Amino acid sequence: MAYLTEQEQLERFEYYTLQLEERLLEGESFETIGDQIPFGLQLSDPTDFRLRKANKKITEYSGFSKEEVYEKWDEYIKIVHPSTIKSILQFLPAFYATGRAQQTLAFVQYVKTFQESDFSPYISFTKPSRLSSGLLLWLTVNPSQFGKETRKIERIIRMDEFKLKHFKRFQQLTDREVDVLKLLANGHNNPAIAEKLYLSRSTVETHRKNIKKKLELNSYKDLIKYAFAFNLVEI
Repeated sequence: MAYLTEQEQLERFEYYTLQLEERLLEGESFETIGDQIPFGLQLSDPTDFRLRKANKKITEYSGFSKEEVYEKWDEYIKIVHPSTIKSILQFLPAFYATGRAQQTLAFVQYVKTFQESDFSPYISFTKPSRLSSGLLLWLTVNPSQFGKETRKIERIIRMDEFKLKHFKRFQQLTDREVDVLKLLANGHNNPAIAEKLYLSRSTVETHRKNIKKKLELNSYKDLIKYAFAFNLVEI
């Protein structure tokens, strides 16, 4: 794999986070996906961030079995530094409350794993939930693993080169712009979109101009590429 900068690595893992949630939305079980992933993967409760599902890597980090992770939460959480917990409780609820469904966030946790004698920085990636359960997906990576086993995770998530290249642009869209893009891709014109979304036609036109600018669209074909890549086309 070609050399990637630290920023490119971070963006790539944000993309992996989106794709992993997509796999769950398609109906695959957490257990099937999670235990293939060579990084920590968990589903957390949106109210207190308590783990509801964890993969094998999480148990390797902690030294706890899956049952102990769930049942002995007060003991398990001690692997995370208290200052990290305090910080998470301050900024994550606001991100989940205001974040868009396609938005991702990377943040640092200081963790003392089962194999380590001191706390070390791990990077976690998350996003507002689209899952029917409302559970929040977190992907946690030791920075030393950046660049390692990426081929494995890319096989698991069904790597889409177009989506990887353009997902940061797609994340710039507001939820309403995504709604307009979806309707455009499914054959609706401005009057129909205005009626469906209870908007004026001029507002729809403004959204279209913003979409074109943010995604750098040159043709309807370009729009359709985005719509297929980000599962906006109704089949």
